[in-house]
Amino acid sequence: MKYSKKMLPTRLGFYTQNAVKPVFKVRGLMEGKIITHWPQIVGEKFSRLALAEKITFPKGKRTEGTLHLSVTSSSSLLFHYAQDLILERVNTFFGYRALSKLHMSHGFAPSEDPRSNMPLSPLSQEEKEWVMIQTQSIKDTELKICLKKLGEAVCTNHILGKP
Repeated sequence: MKYSKKMLPTRLGFYTQNAVKPVFKVRGLMEGKIITHWPQIVGEKFSRLALAEKITFPKGKRTEGTLHLSVTSSSSLLFHYAQDLILERVNTFFGYRALSKLHMSHGFAPSEDPRSNMPLSPLSQEEKEWVMIQTQSIKDTELKICLKKLGEAVCTNHILGKP
């Protein structure tokens, strides 16, 4: 028995490209490269705060387009100030001046911060006593538990983003 071809593993994207290409083309996403490579293009910080929705070009042109982003309301000011940097990174990725403007709309809900699930480091005895003193006069048990957790987070600097 002789086998004519040897089957080697292939990328899944090779087979799905034909199915997704029409969808990306309608949305103006240049074969989806901007979505699949978004974190590499703009960096982790920006990719957690915004998502590329579509790219539009002036009629008859493939340059000086507009990148439409869905951003969180709190990060829109950051993207406004970093607009030139983002456009430069995207244009560098594509290799030519593909985009010249950003259009932002509110609505993107970023994924949960990985630091929020990190266990808190153990408190020292002094910090535990401070939290207990601050919460001892509270009668409502549910409120007391929540405030203790807040006090522990403040003591370990997790509330300030310093793990």
